[in-house]
Amino acid sequence: MPATEMDQPAEKRQRSDKPATSPAPLVSINPWYLTSDFAVPFREAFTSSLSSTYTHTSPSSDASGTIVAHPFHTAKLQNILPPAFLHALKQELTSLTWHERSNDLYTFHQTDDLALNPLTHIKALRDYLASDQFVTLMERLTGTQLARGHLDMAAQRYKKGNHLLCHDDDVHRGQMARRIAYIIYLVDEQWSEEDGGALGLYSNDSEGQPGEVVARLLPEFNSMGFFLTGLVSFHTVEEITVRDANRERWSVTGWFYGPTESLVAQEHPPLSPSLLPALLPFSDDSADWAQWVNPEYLSEKSQDRIQDMFLDQSSVQLQQFIAPDVYAQILAESDPWSTATLLGPPHLRSYLEATPAPASKLSALLAFLRSSGFARLLAKLTSIDTVAAAQQLRRFEHGHYTLIHDEVQEPFGLDVTLSLQPTKTEWEDSWGGATHYIADKDELLRITPEANSLSLVLRDEGTLRFVKFLNHMAPVSRQEVAMVFDIAPSDSDDEE
Repeated sequence: MPATEMDQPAEKRQRSDKPATSPAPLVSINPWYLTSDFAVPFREAFTSSLSSTYTHTSPSSDASGTIVAHPFHTAKLQNILPPAFLHALKQELTSLTWHERSNDLYTFHQTDDLALNPLTHIKALRDYLASDQFVTLMERLTGTQLARGHLDMAAQRYKKGNHLLCHDDDVHRGQMARRIAYIIYLVDEQWSEEDGGALGLYSNDSEGQPGEVVARLLPEFNSMGFFLTGLVSFHTVEEITVRDANRERWSVTGWFYGPTESLVAQEHPPLSPSLLPALLPFSDDSADWAQWVNPEYLSEKSQDRIQDMFLDQSSVQLQQFIAPDVYAQILAESDPWSTATLLGPPHLRSYLEATPAPASKLSALLAFLRSSGFARLLAKLTSIDTVAAAQQLRRFEHGHYTLIHDEVQEPFGLDVTLSLQPTKTEWEDSWGGATHYIADKDELLRITPEANSLSLVLRDEGTLRFVKFLNHMAPVSRQEVAMVFDIAPSDSDDEE
């Protein structure tokens, strides 16, 4: 016969008679944040038109909630979770496989999606963030409707020089959209402003485009930052500038989702194609090539050799292209960058554009590079006939870059870049600042700045380029004449 409860030993029956209890959760929020004393005034502040930063501190001063009012409401809760839990969480994260993520927008290291990770503390954090208690709290603090069962979570490590440039996190997935972005900081407890990695918040201009960083949220161990995502939530993770390369900006980040029907229908304001330099016809010019170009590139034999290389690889880089004495004269002239203009908007580009003095040697060089005479020389070097060109005199300093944007893409053609570096410097990849050519996310070519070099690259449909963020480790800026030459239609194009 099967054993009954009465058949069991007395001590076993005694244990069975006790009411079942659930094990204490590994993690829960600082209980003060769940009280009405905190949540009610915090929500009133978060959902109102604040004119200055709001802070609400617990009676015991062991917790504090802050709201940055401008440019969009961004909150930070301090001492939010048990510190011992976070240290154990960080140990588990250390054991995972980390992937370097690097493109035009960012460079950092990241875990895989942690949605199904079974490790004890990782699972406990995910389950708690997705719990009804925590999701309800986020709704209560922000006045925003959220969906249960929809949470993204991953961990990031930003090393020295790493960054995440201007973007808005506004992403829709079917009937759901990102509504709240969150960051749980796991940095060391000595992290300070000089270490970098702040969450930078961008102002918005009258057309809804991002302007400049006007507020910052500093990383702090055991704090959680969050904000509503949308068309105006442009932000950045500023470059990590630690002196000790072993120190890293650790965090767990993700998004809470909400139904799209609760959102007011909005669209991003379009970027104007006029942001790009215009393609203009060549100027008439009778200048002798020998006045500008290193004689090495003027012989027929040399031009044939370069053309063969270009036809084989669709690119070539010519060293010491400008005659050395002429190049020295250009560098010796007064600096054109003192009156340069910073170009944006920052979700497309950030660099300086200059106009040289009209009577300067540099001005004459720019005219030569836009002349029909120079176009004829390009034809001998590449076998490509061109009909117009866009030109910029530009400089990339610390923090400058270009981004690939769907709405504003350069015309395809022959890229011609003359580097105007003042001295010969062995450029290091760790500085950033290189030009990357990609197709379907695969890198095809990378060109680093080199004094007095001319790079020629055929960029056809499907190939894009960007200049990688120039970080604080670079001892020099990048300066150049950047041009795109429009290719003349072929006979076969005319027949079609």
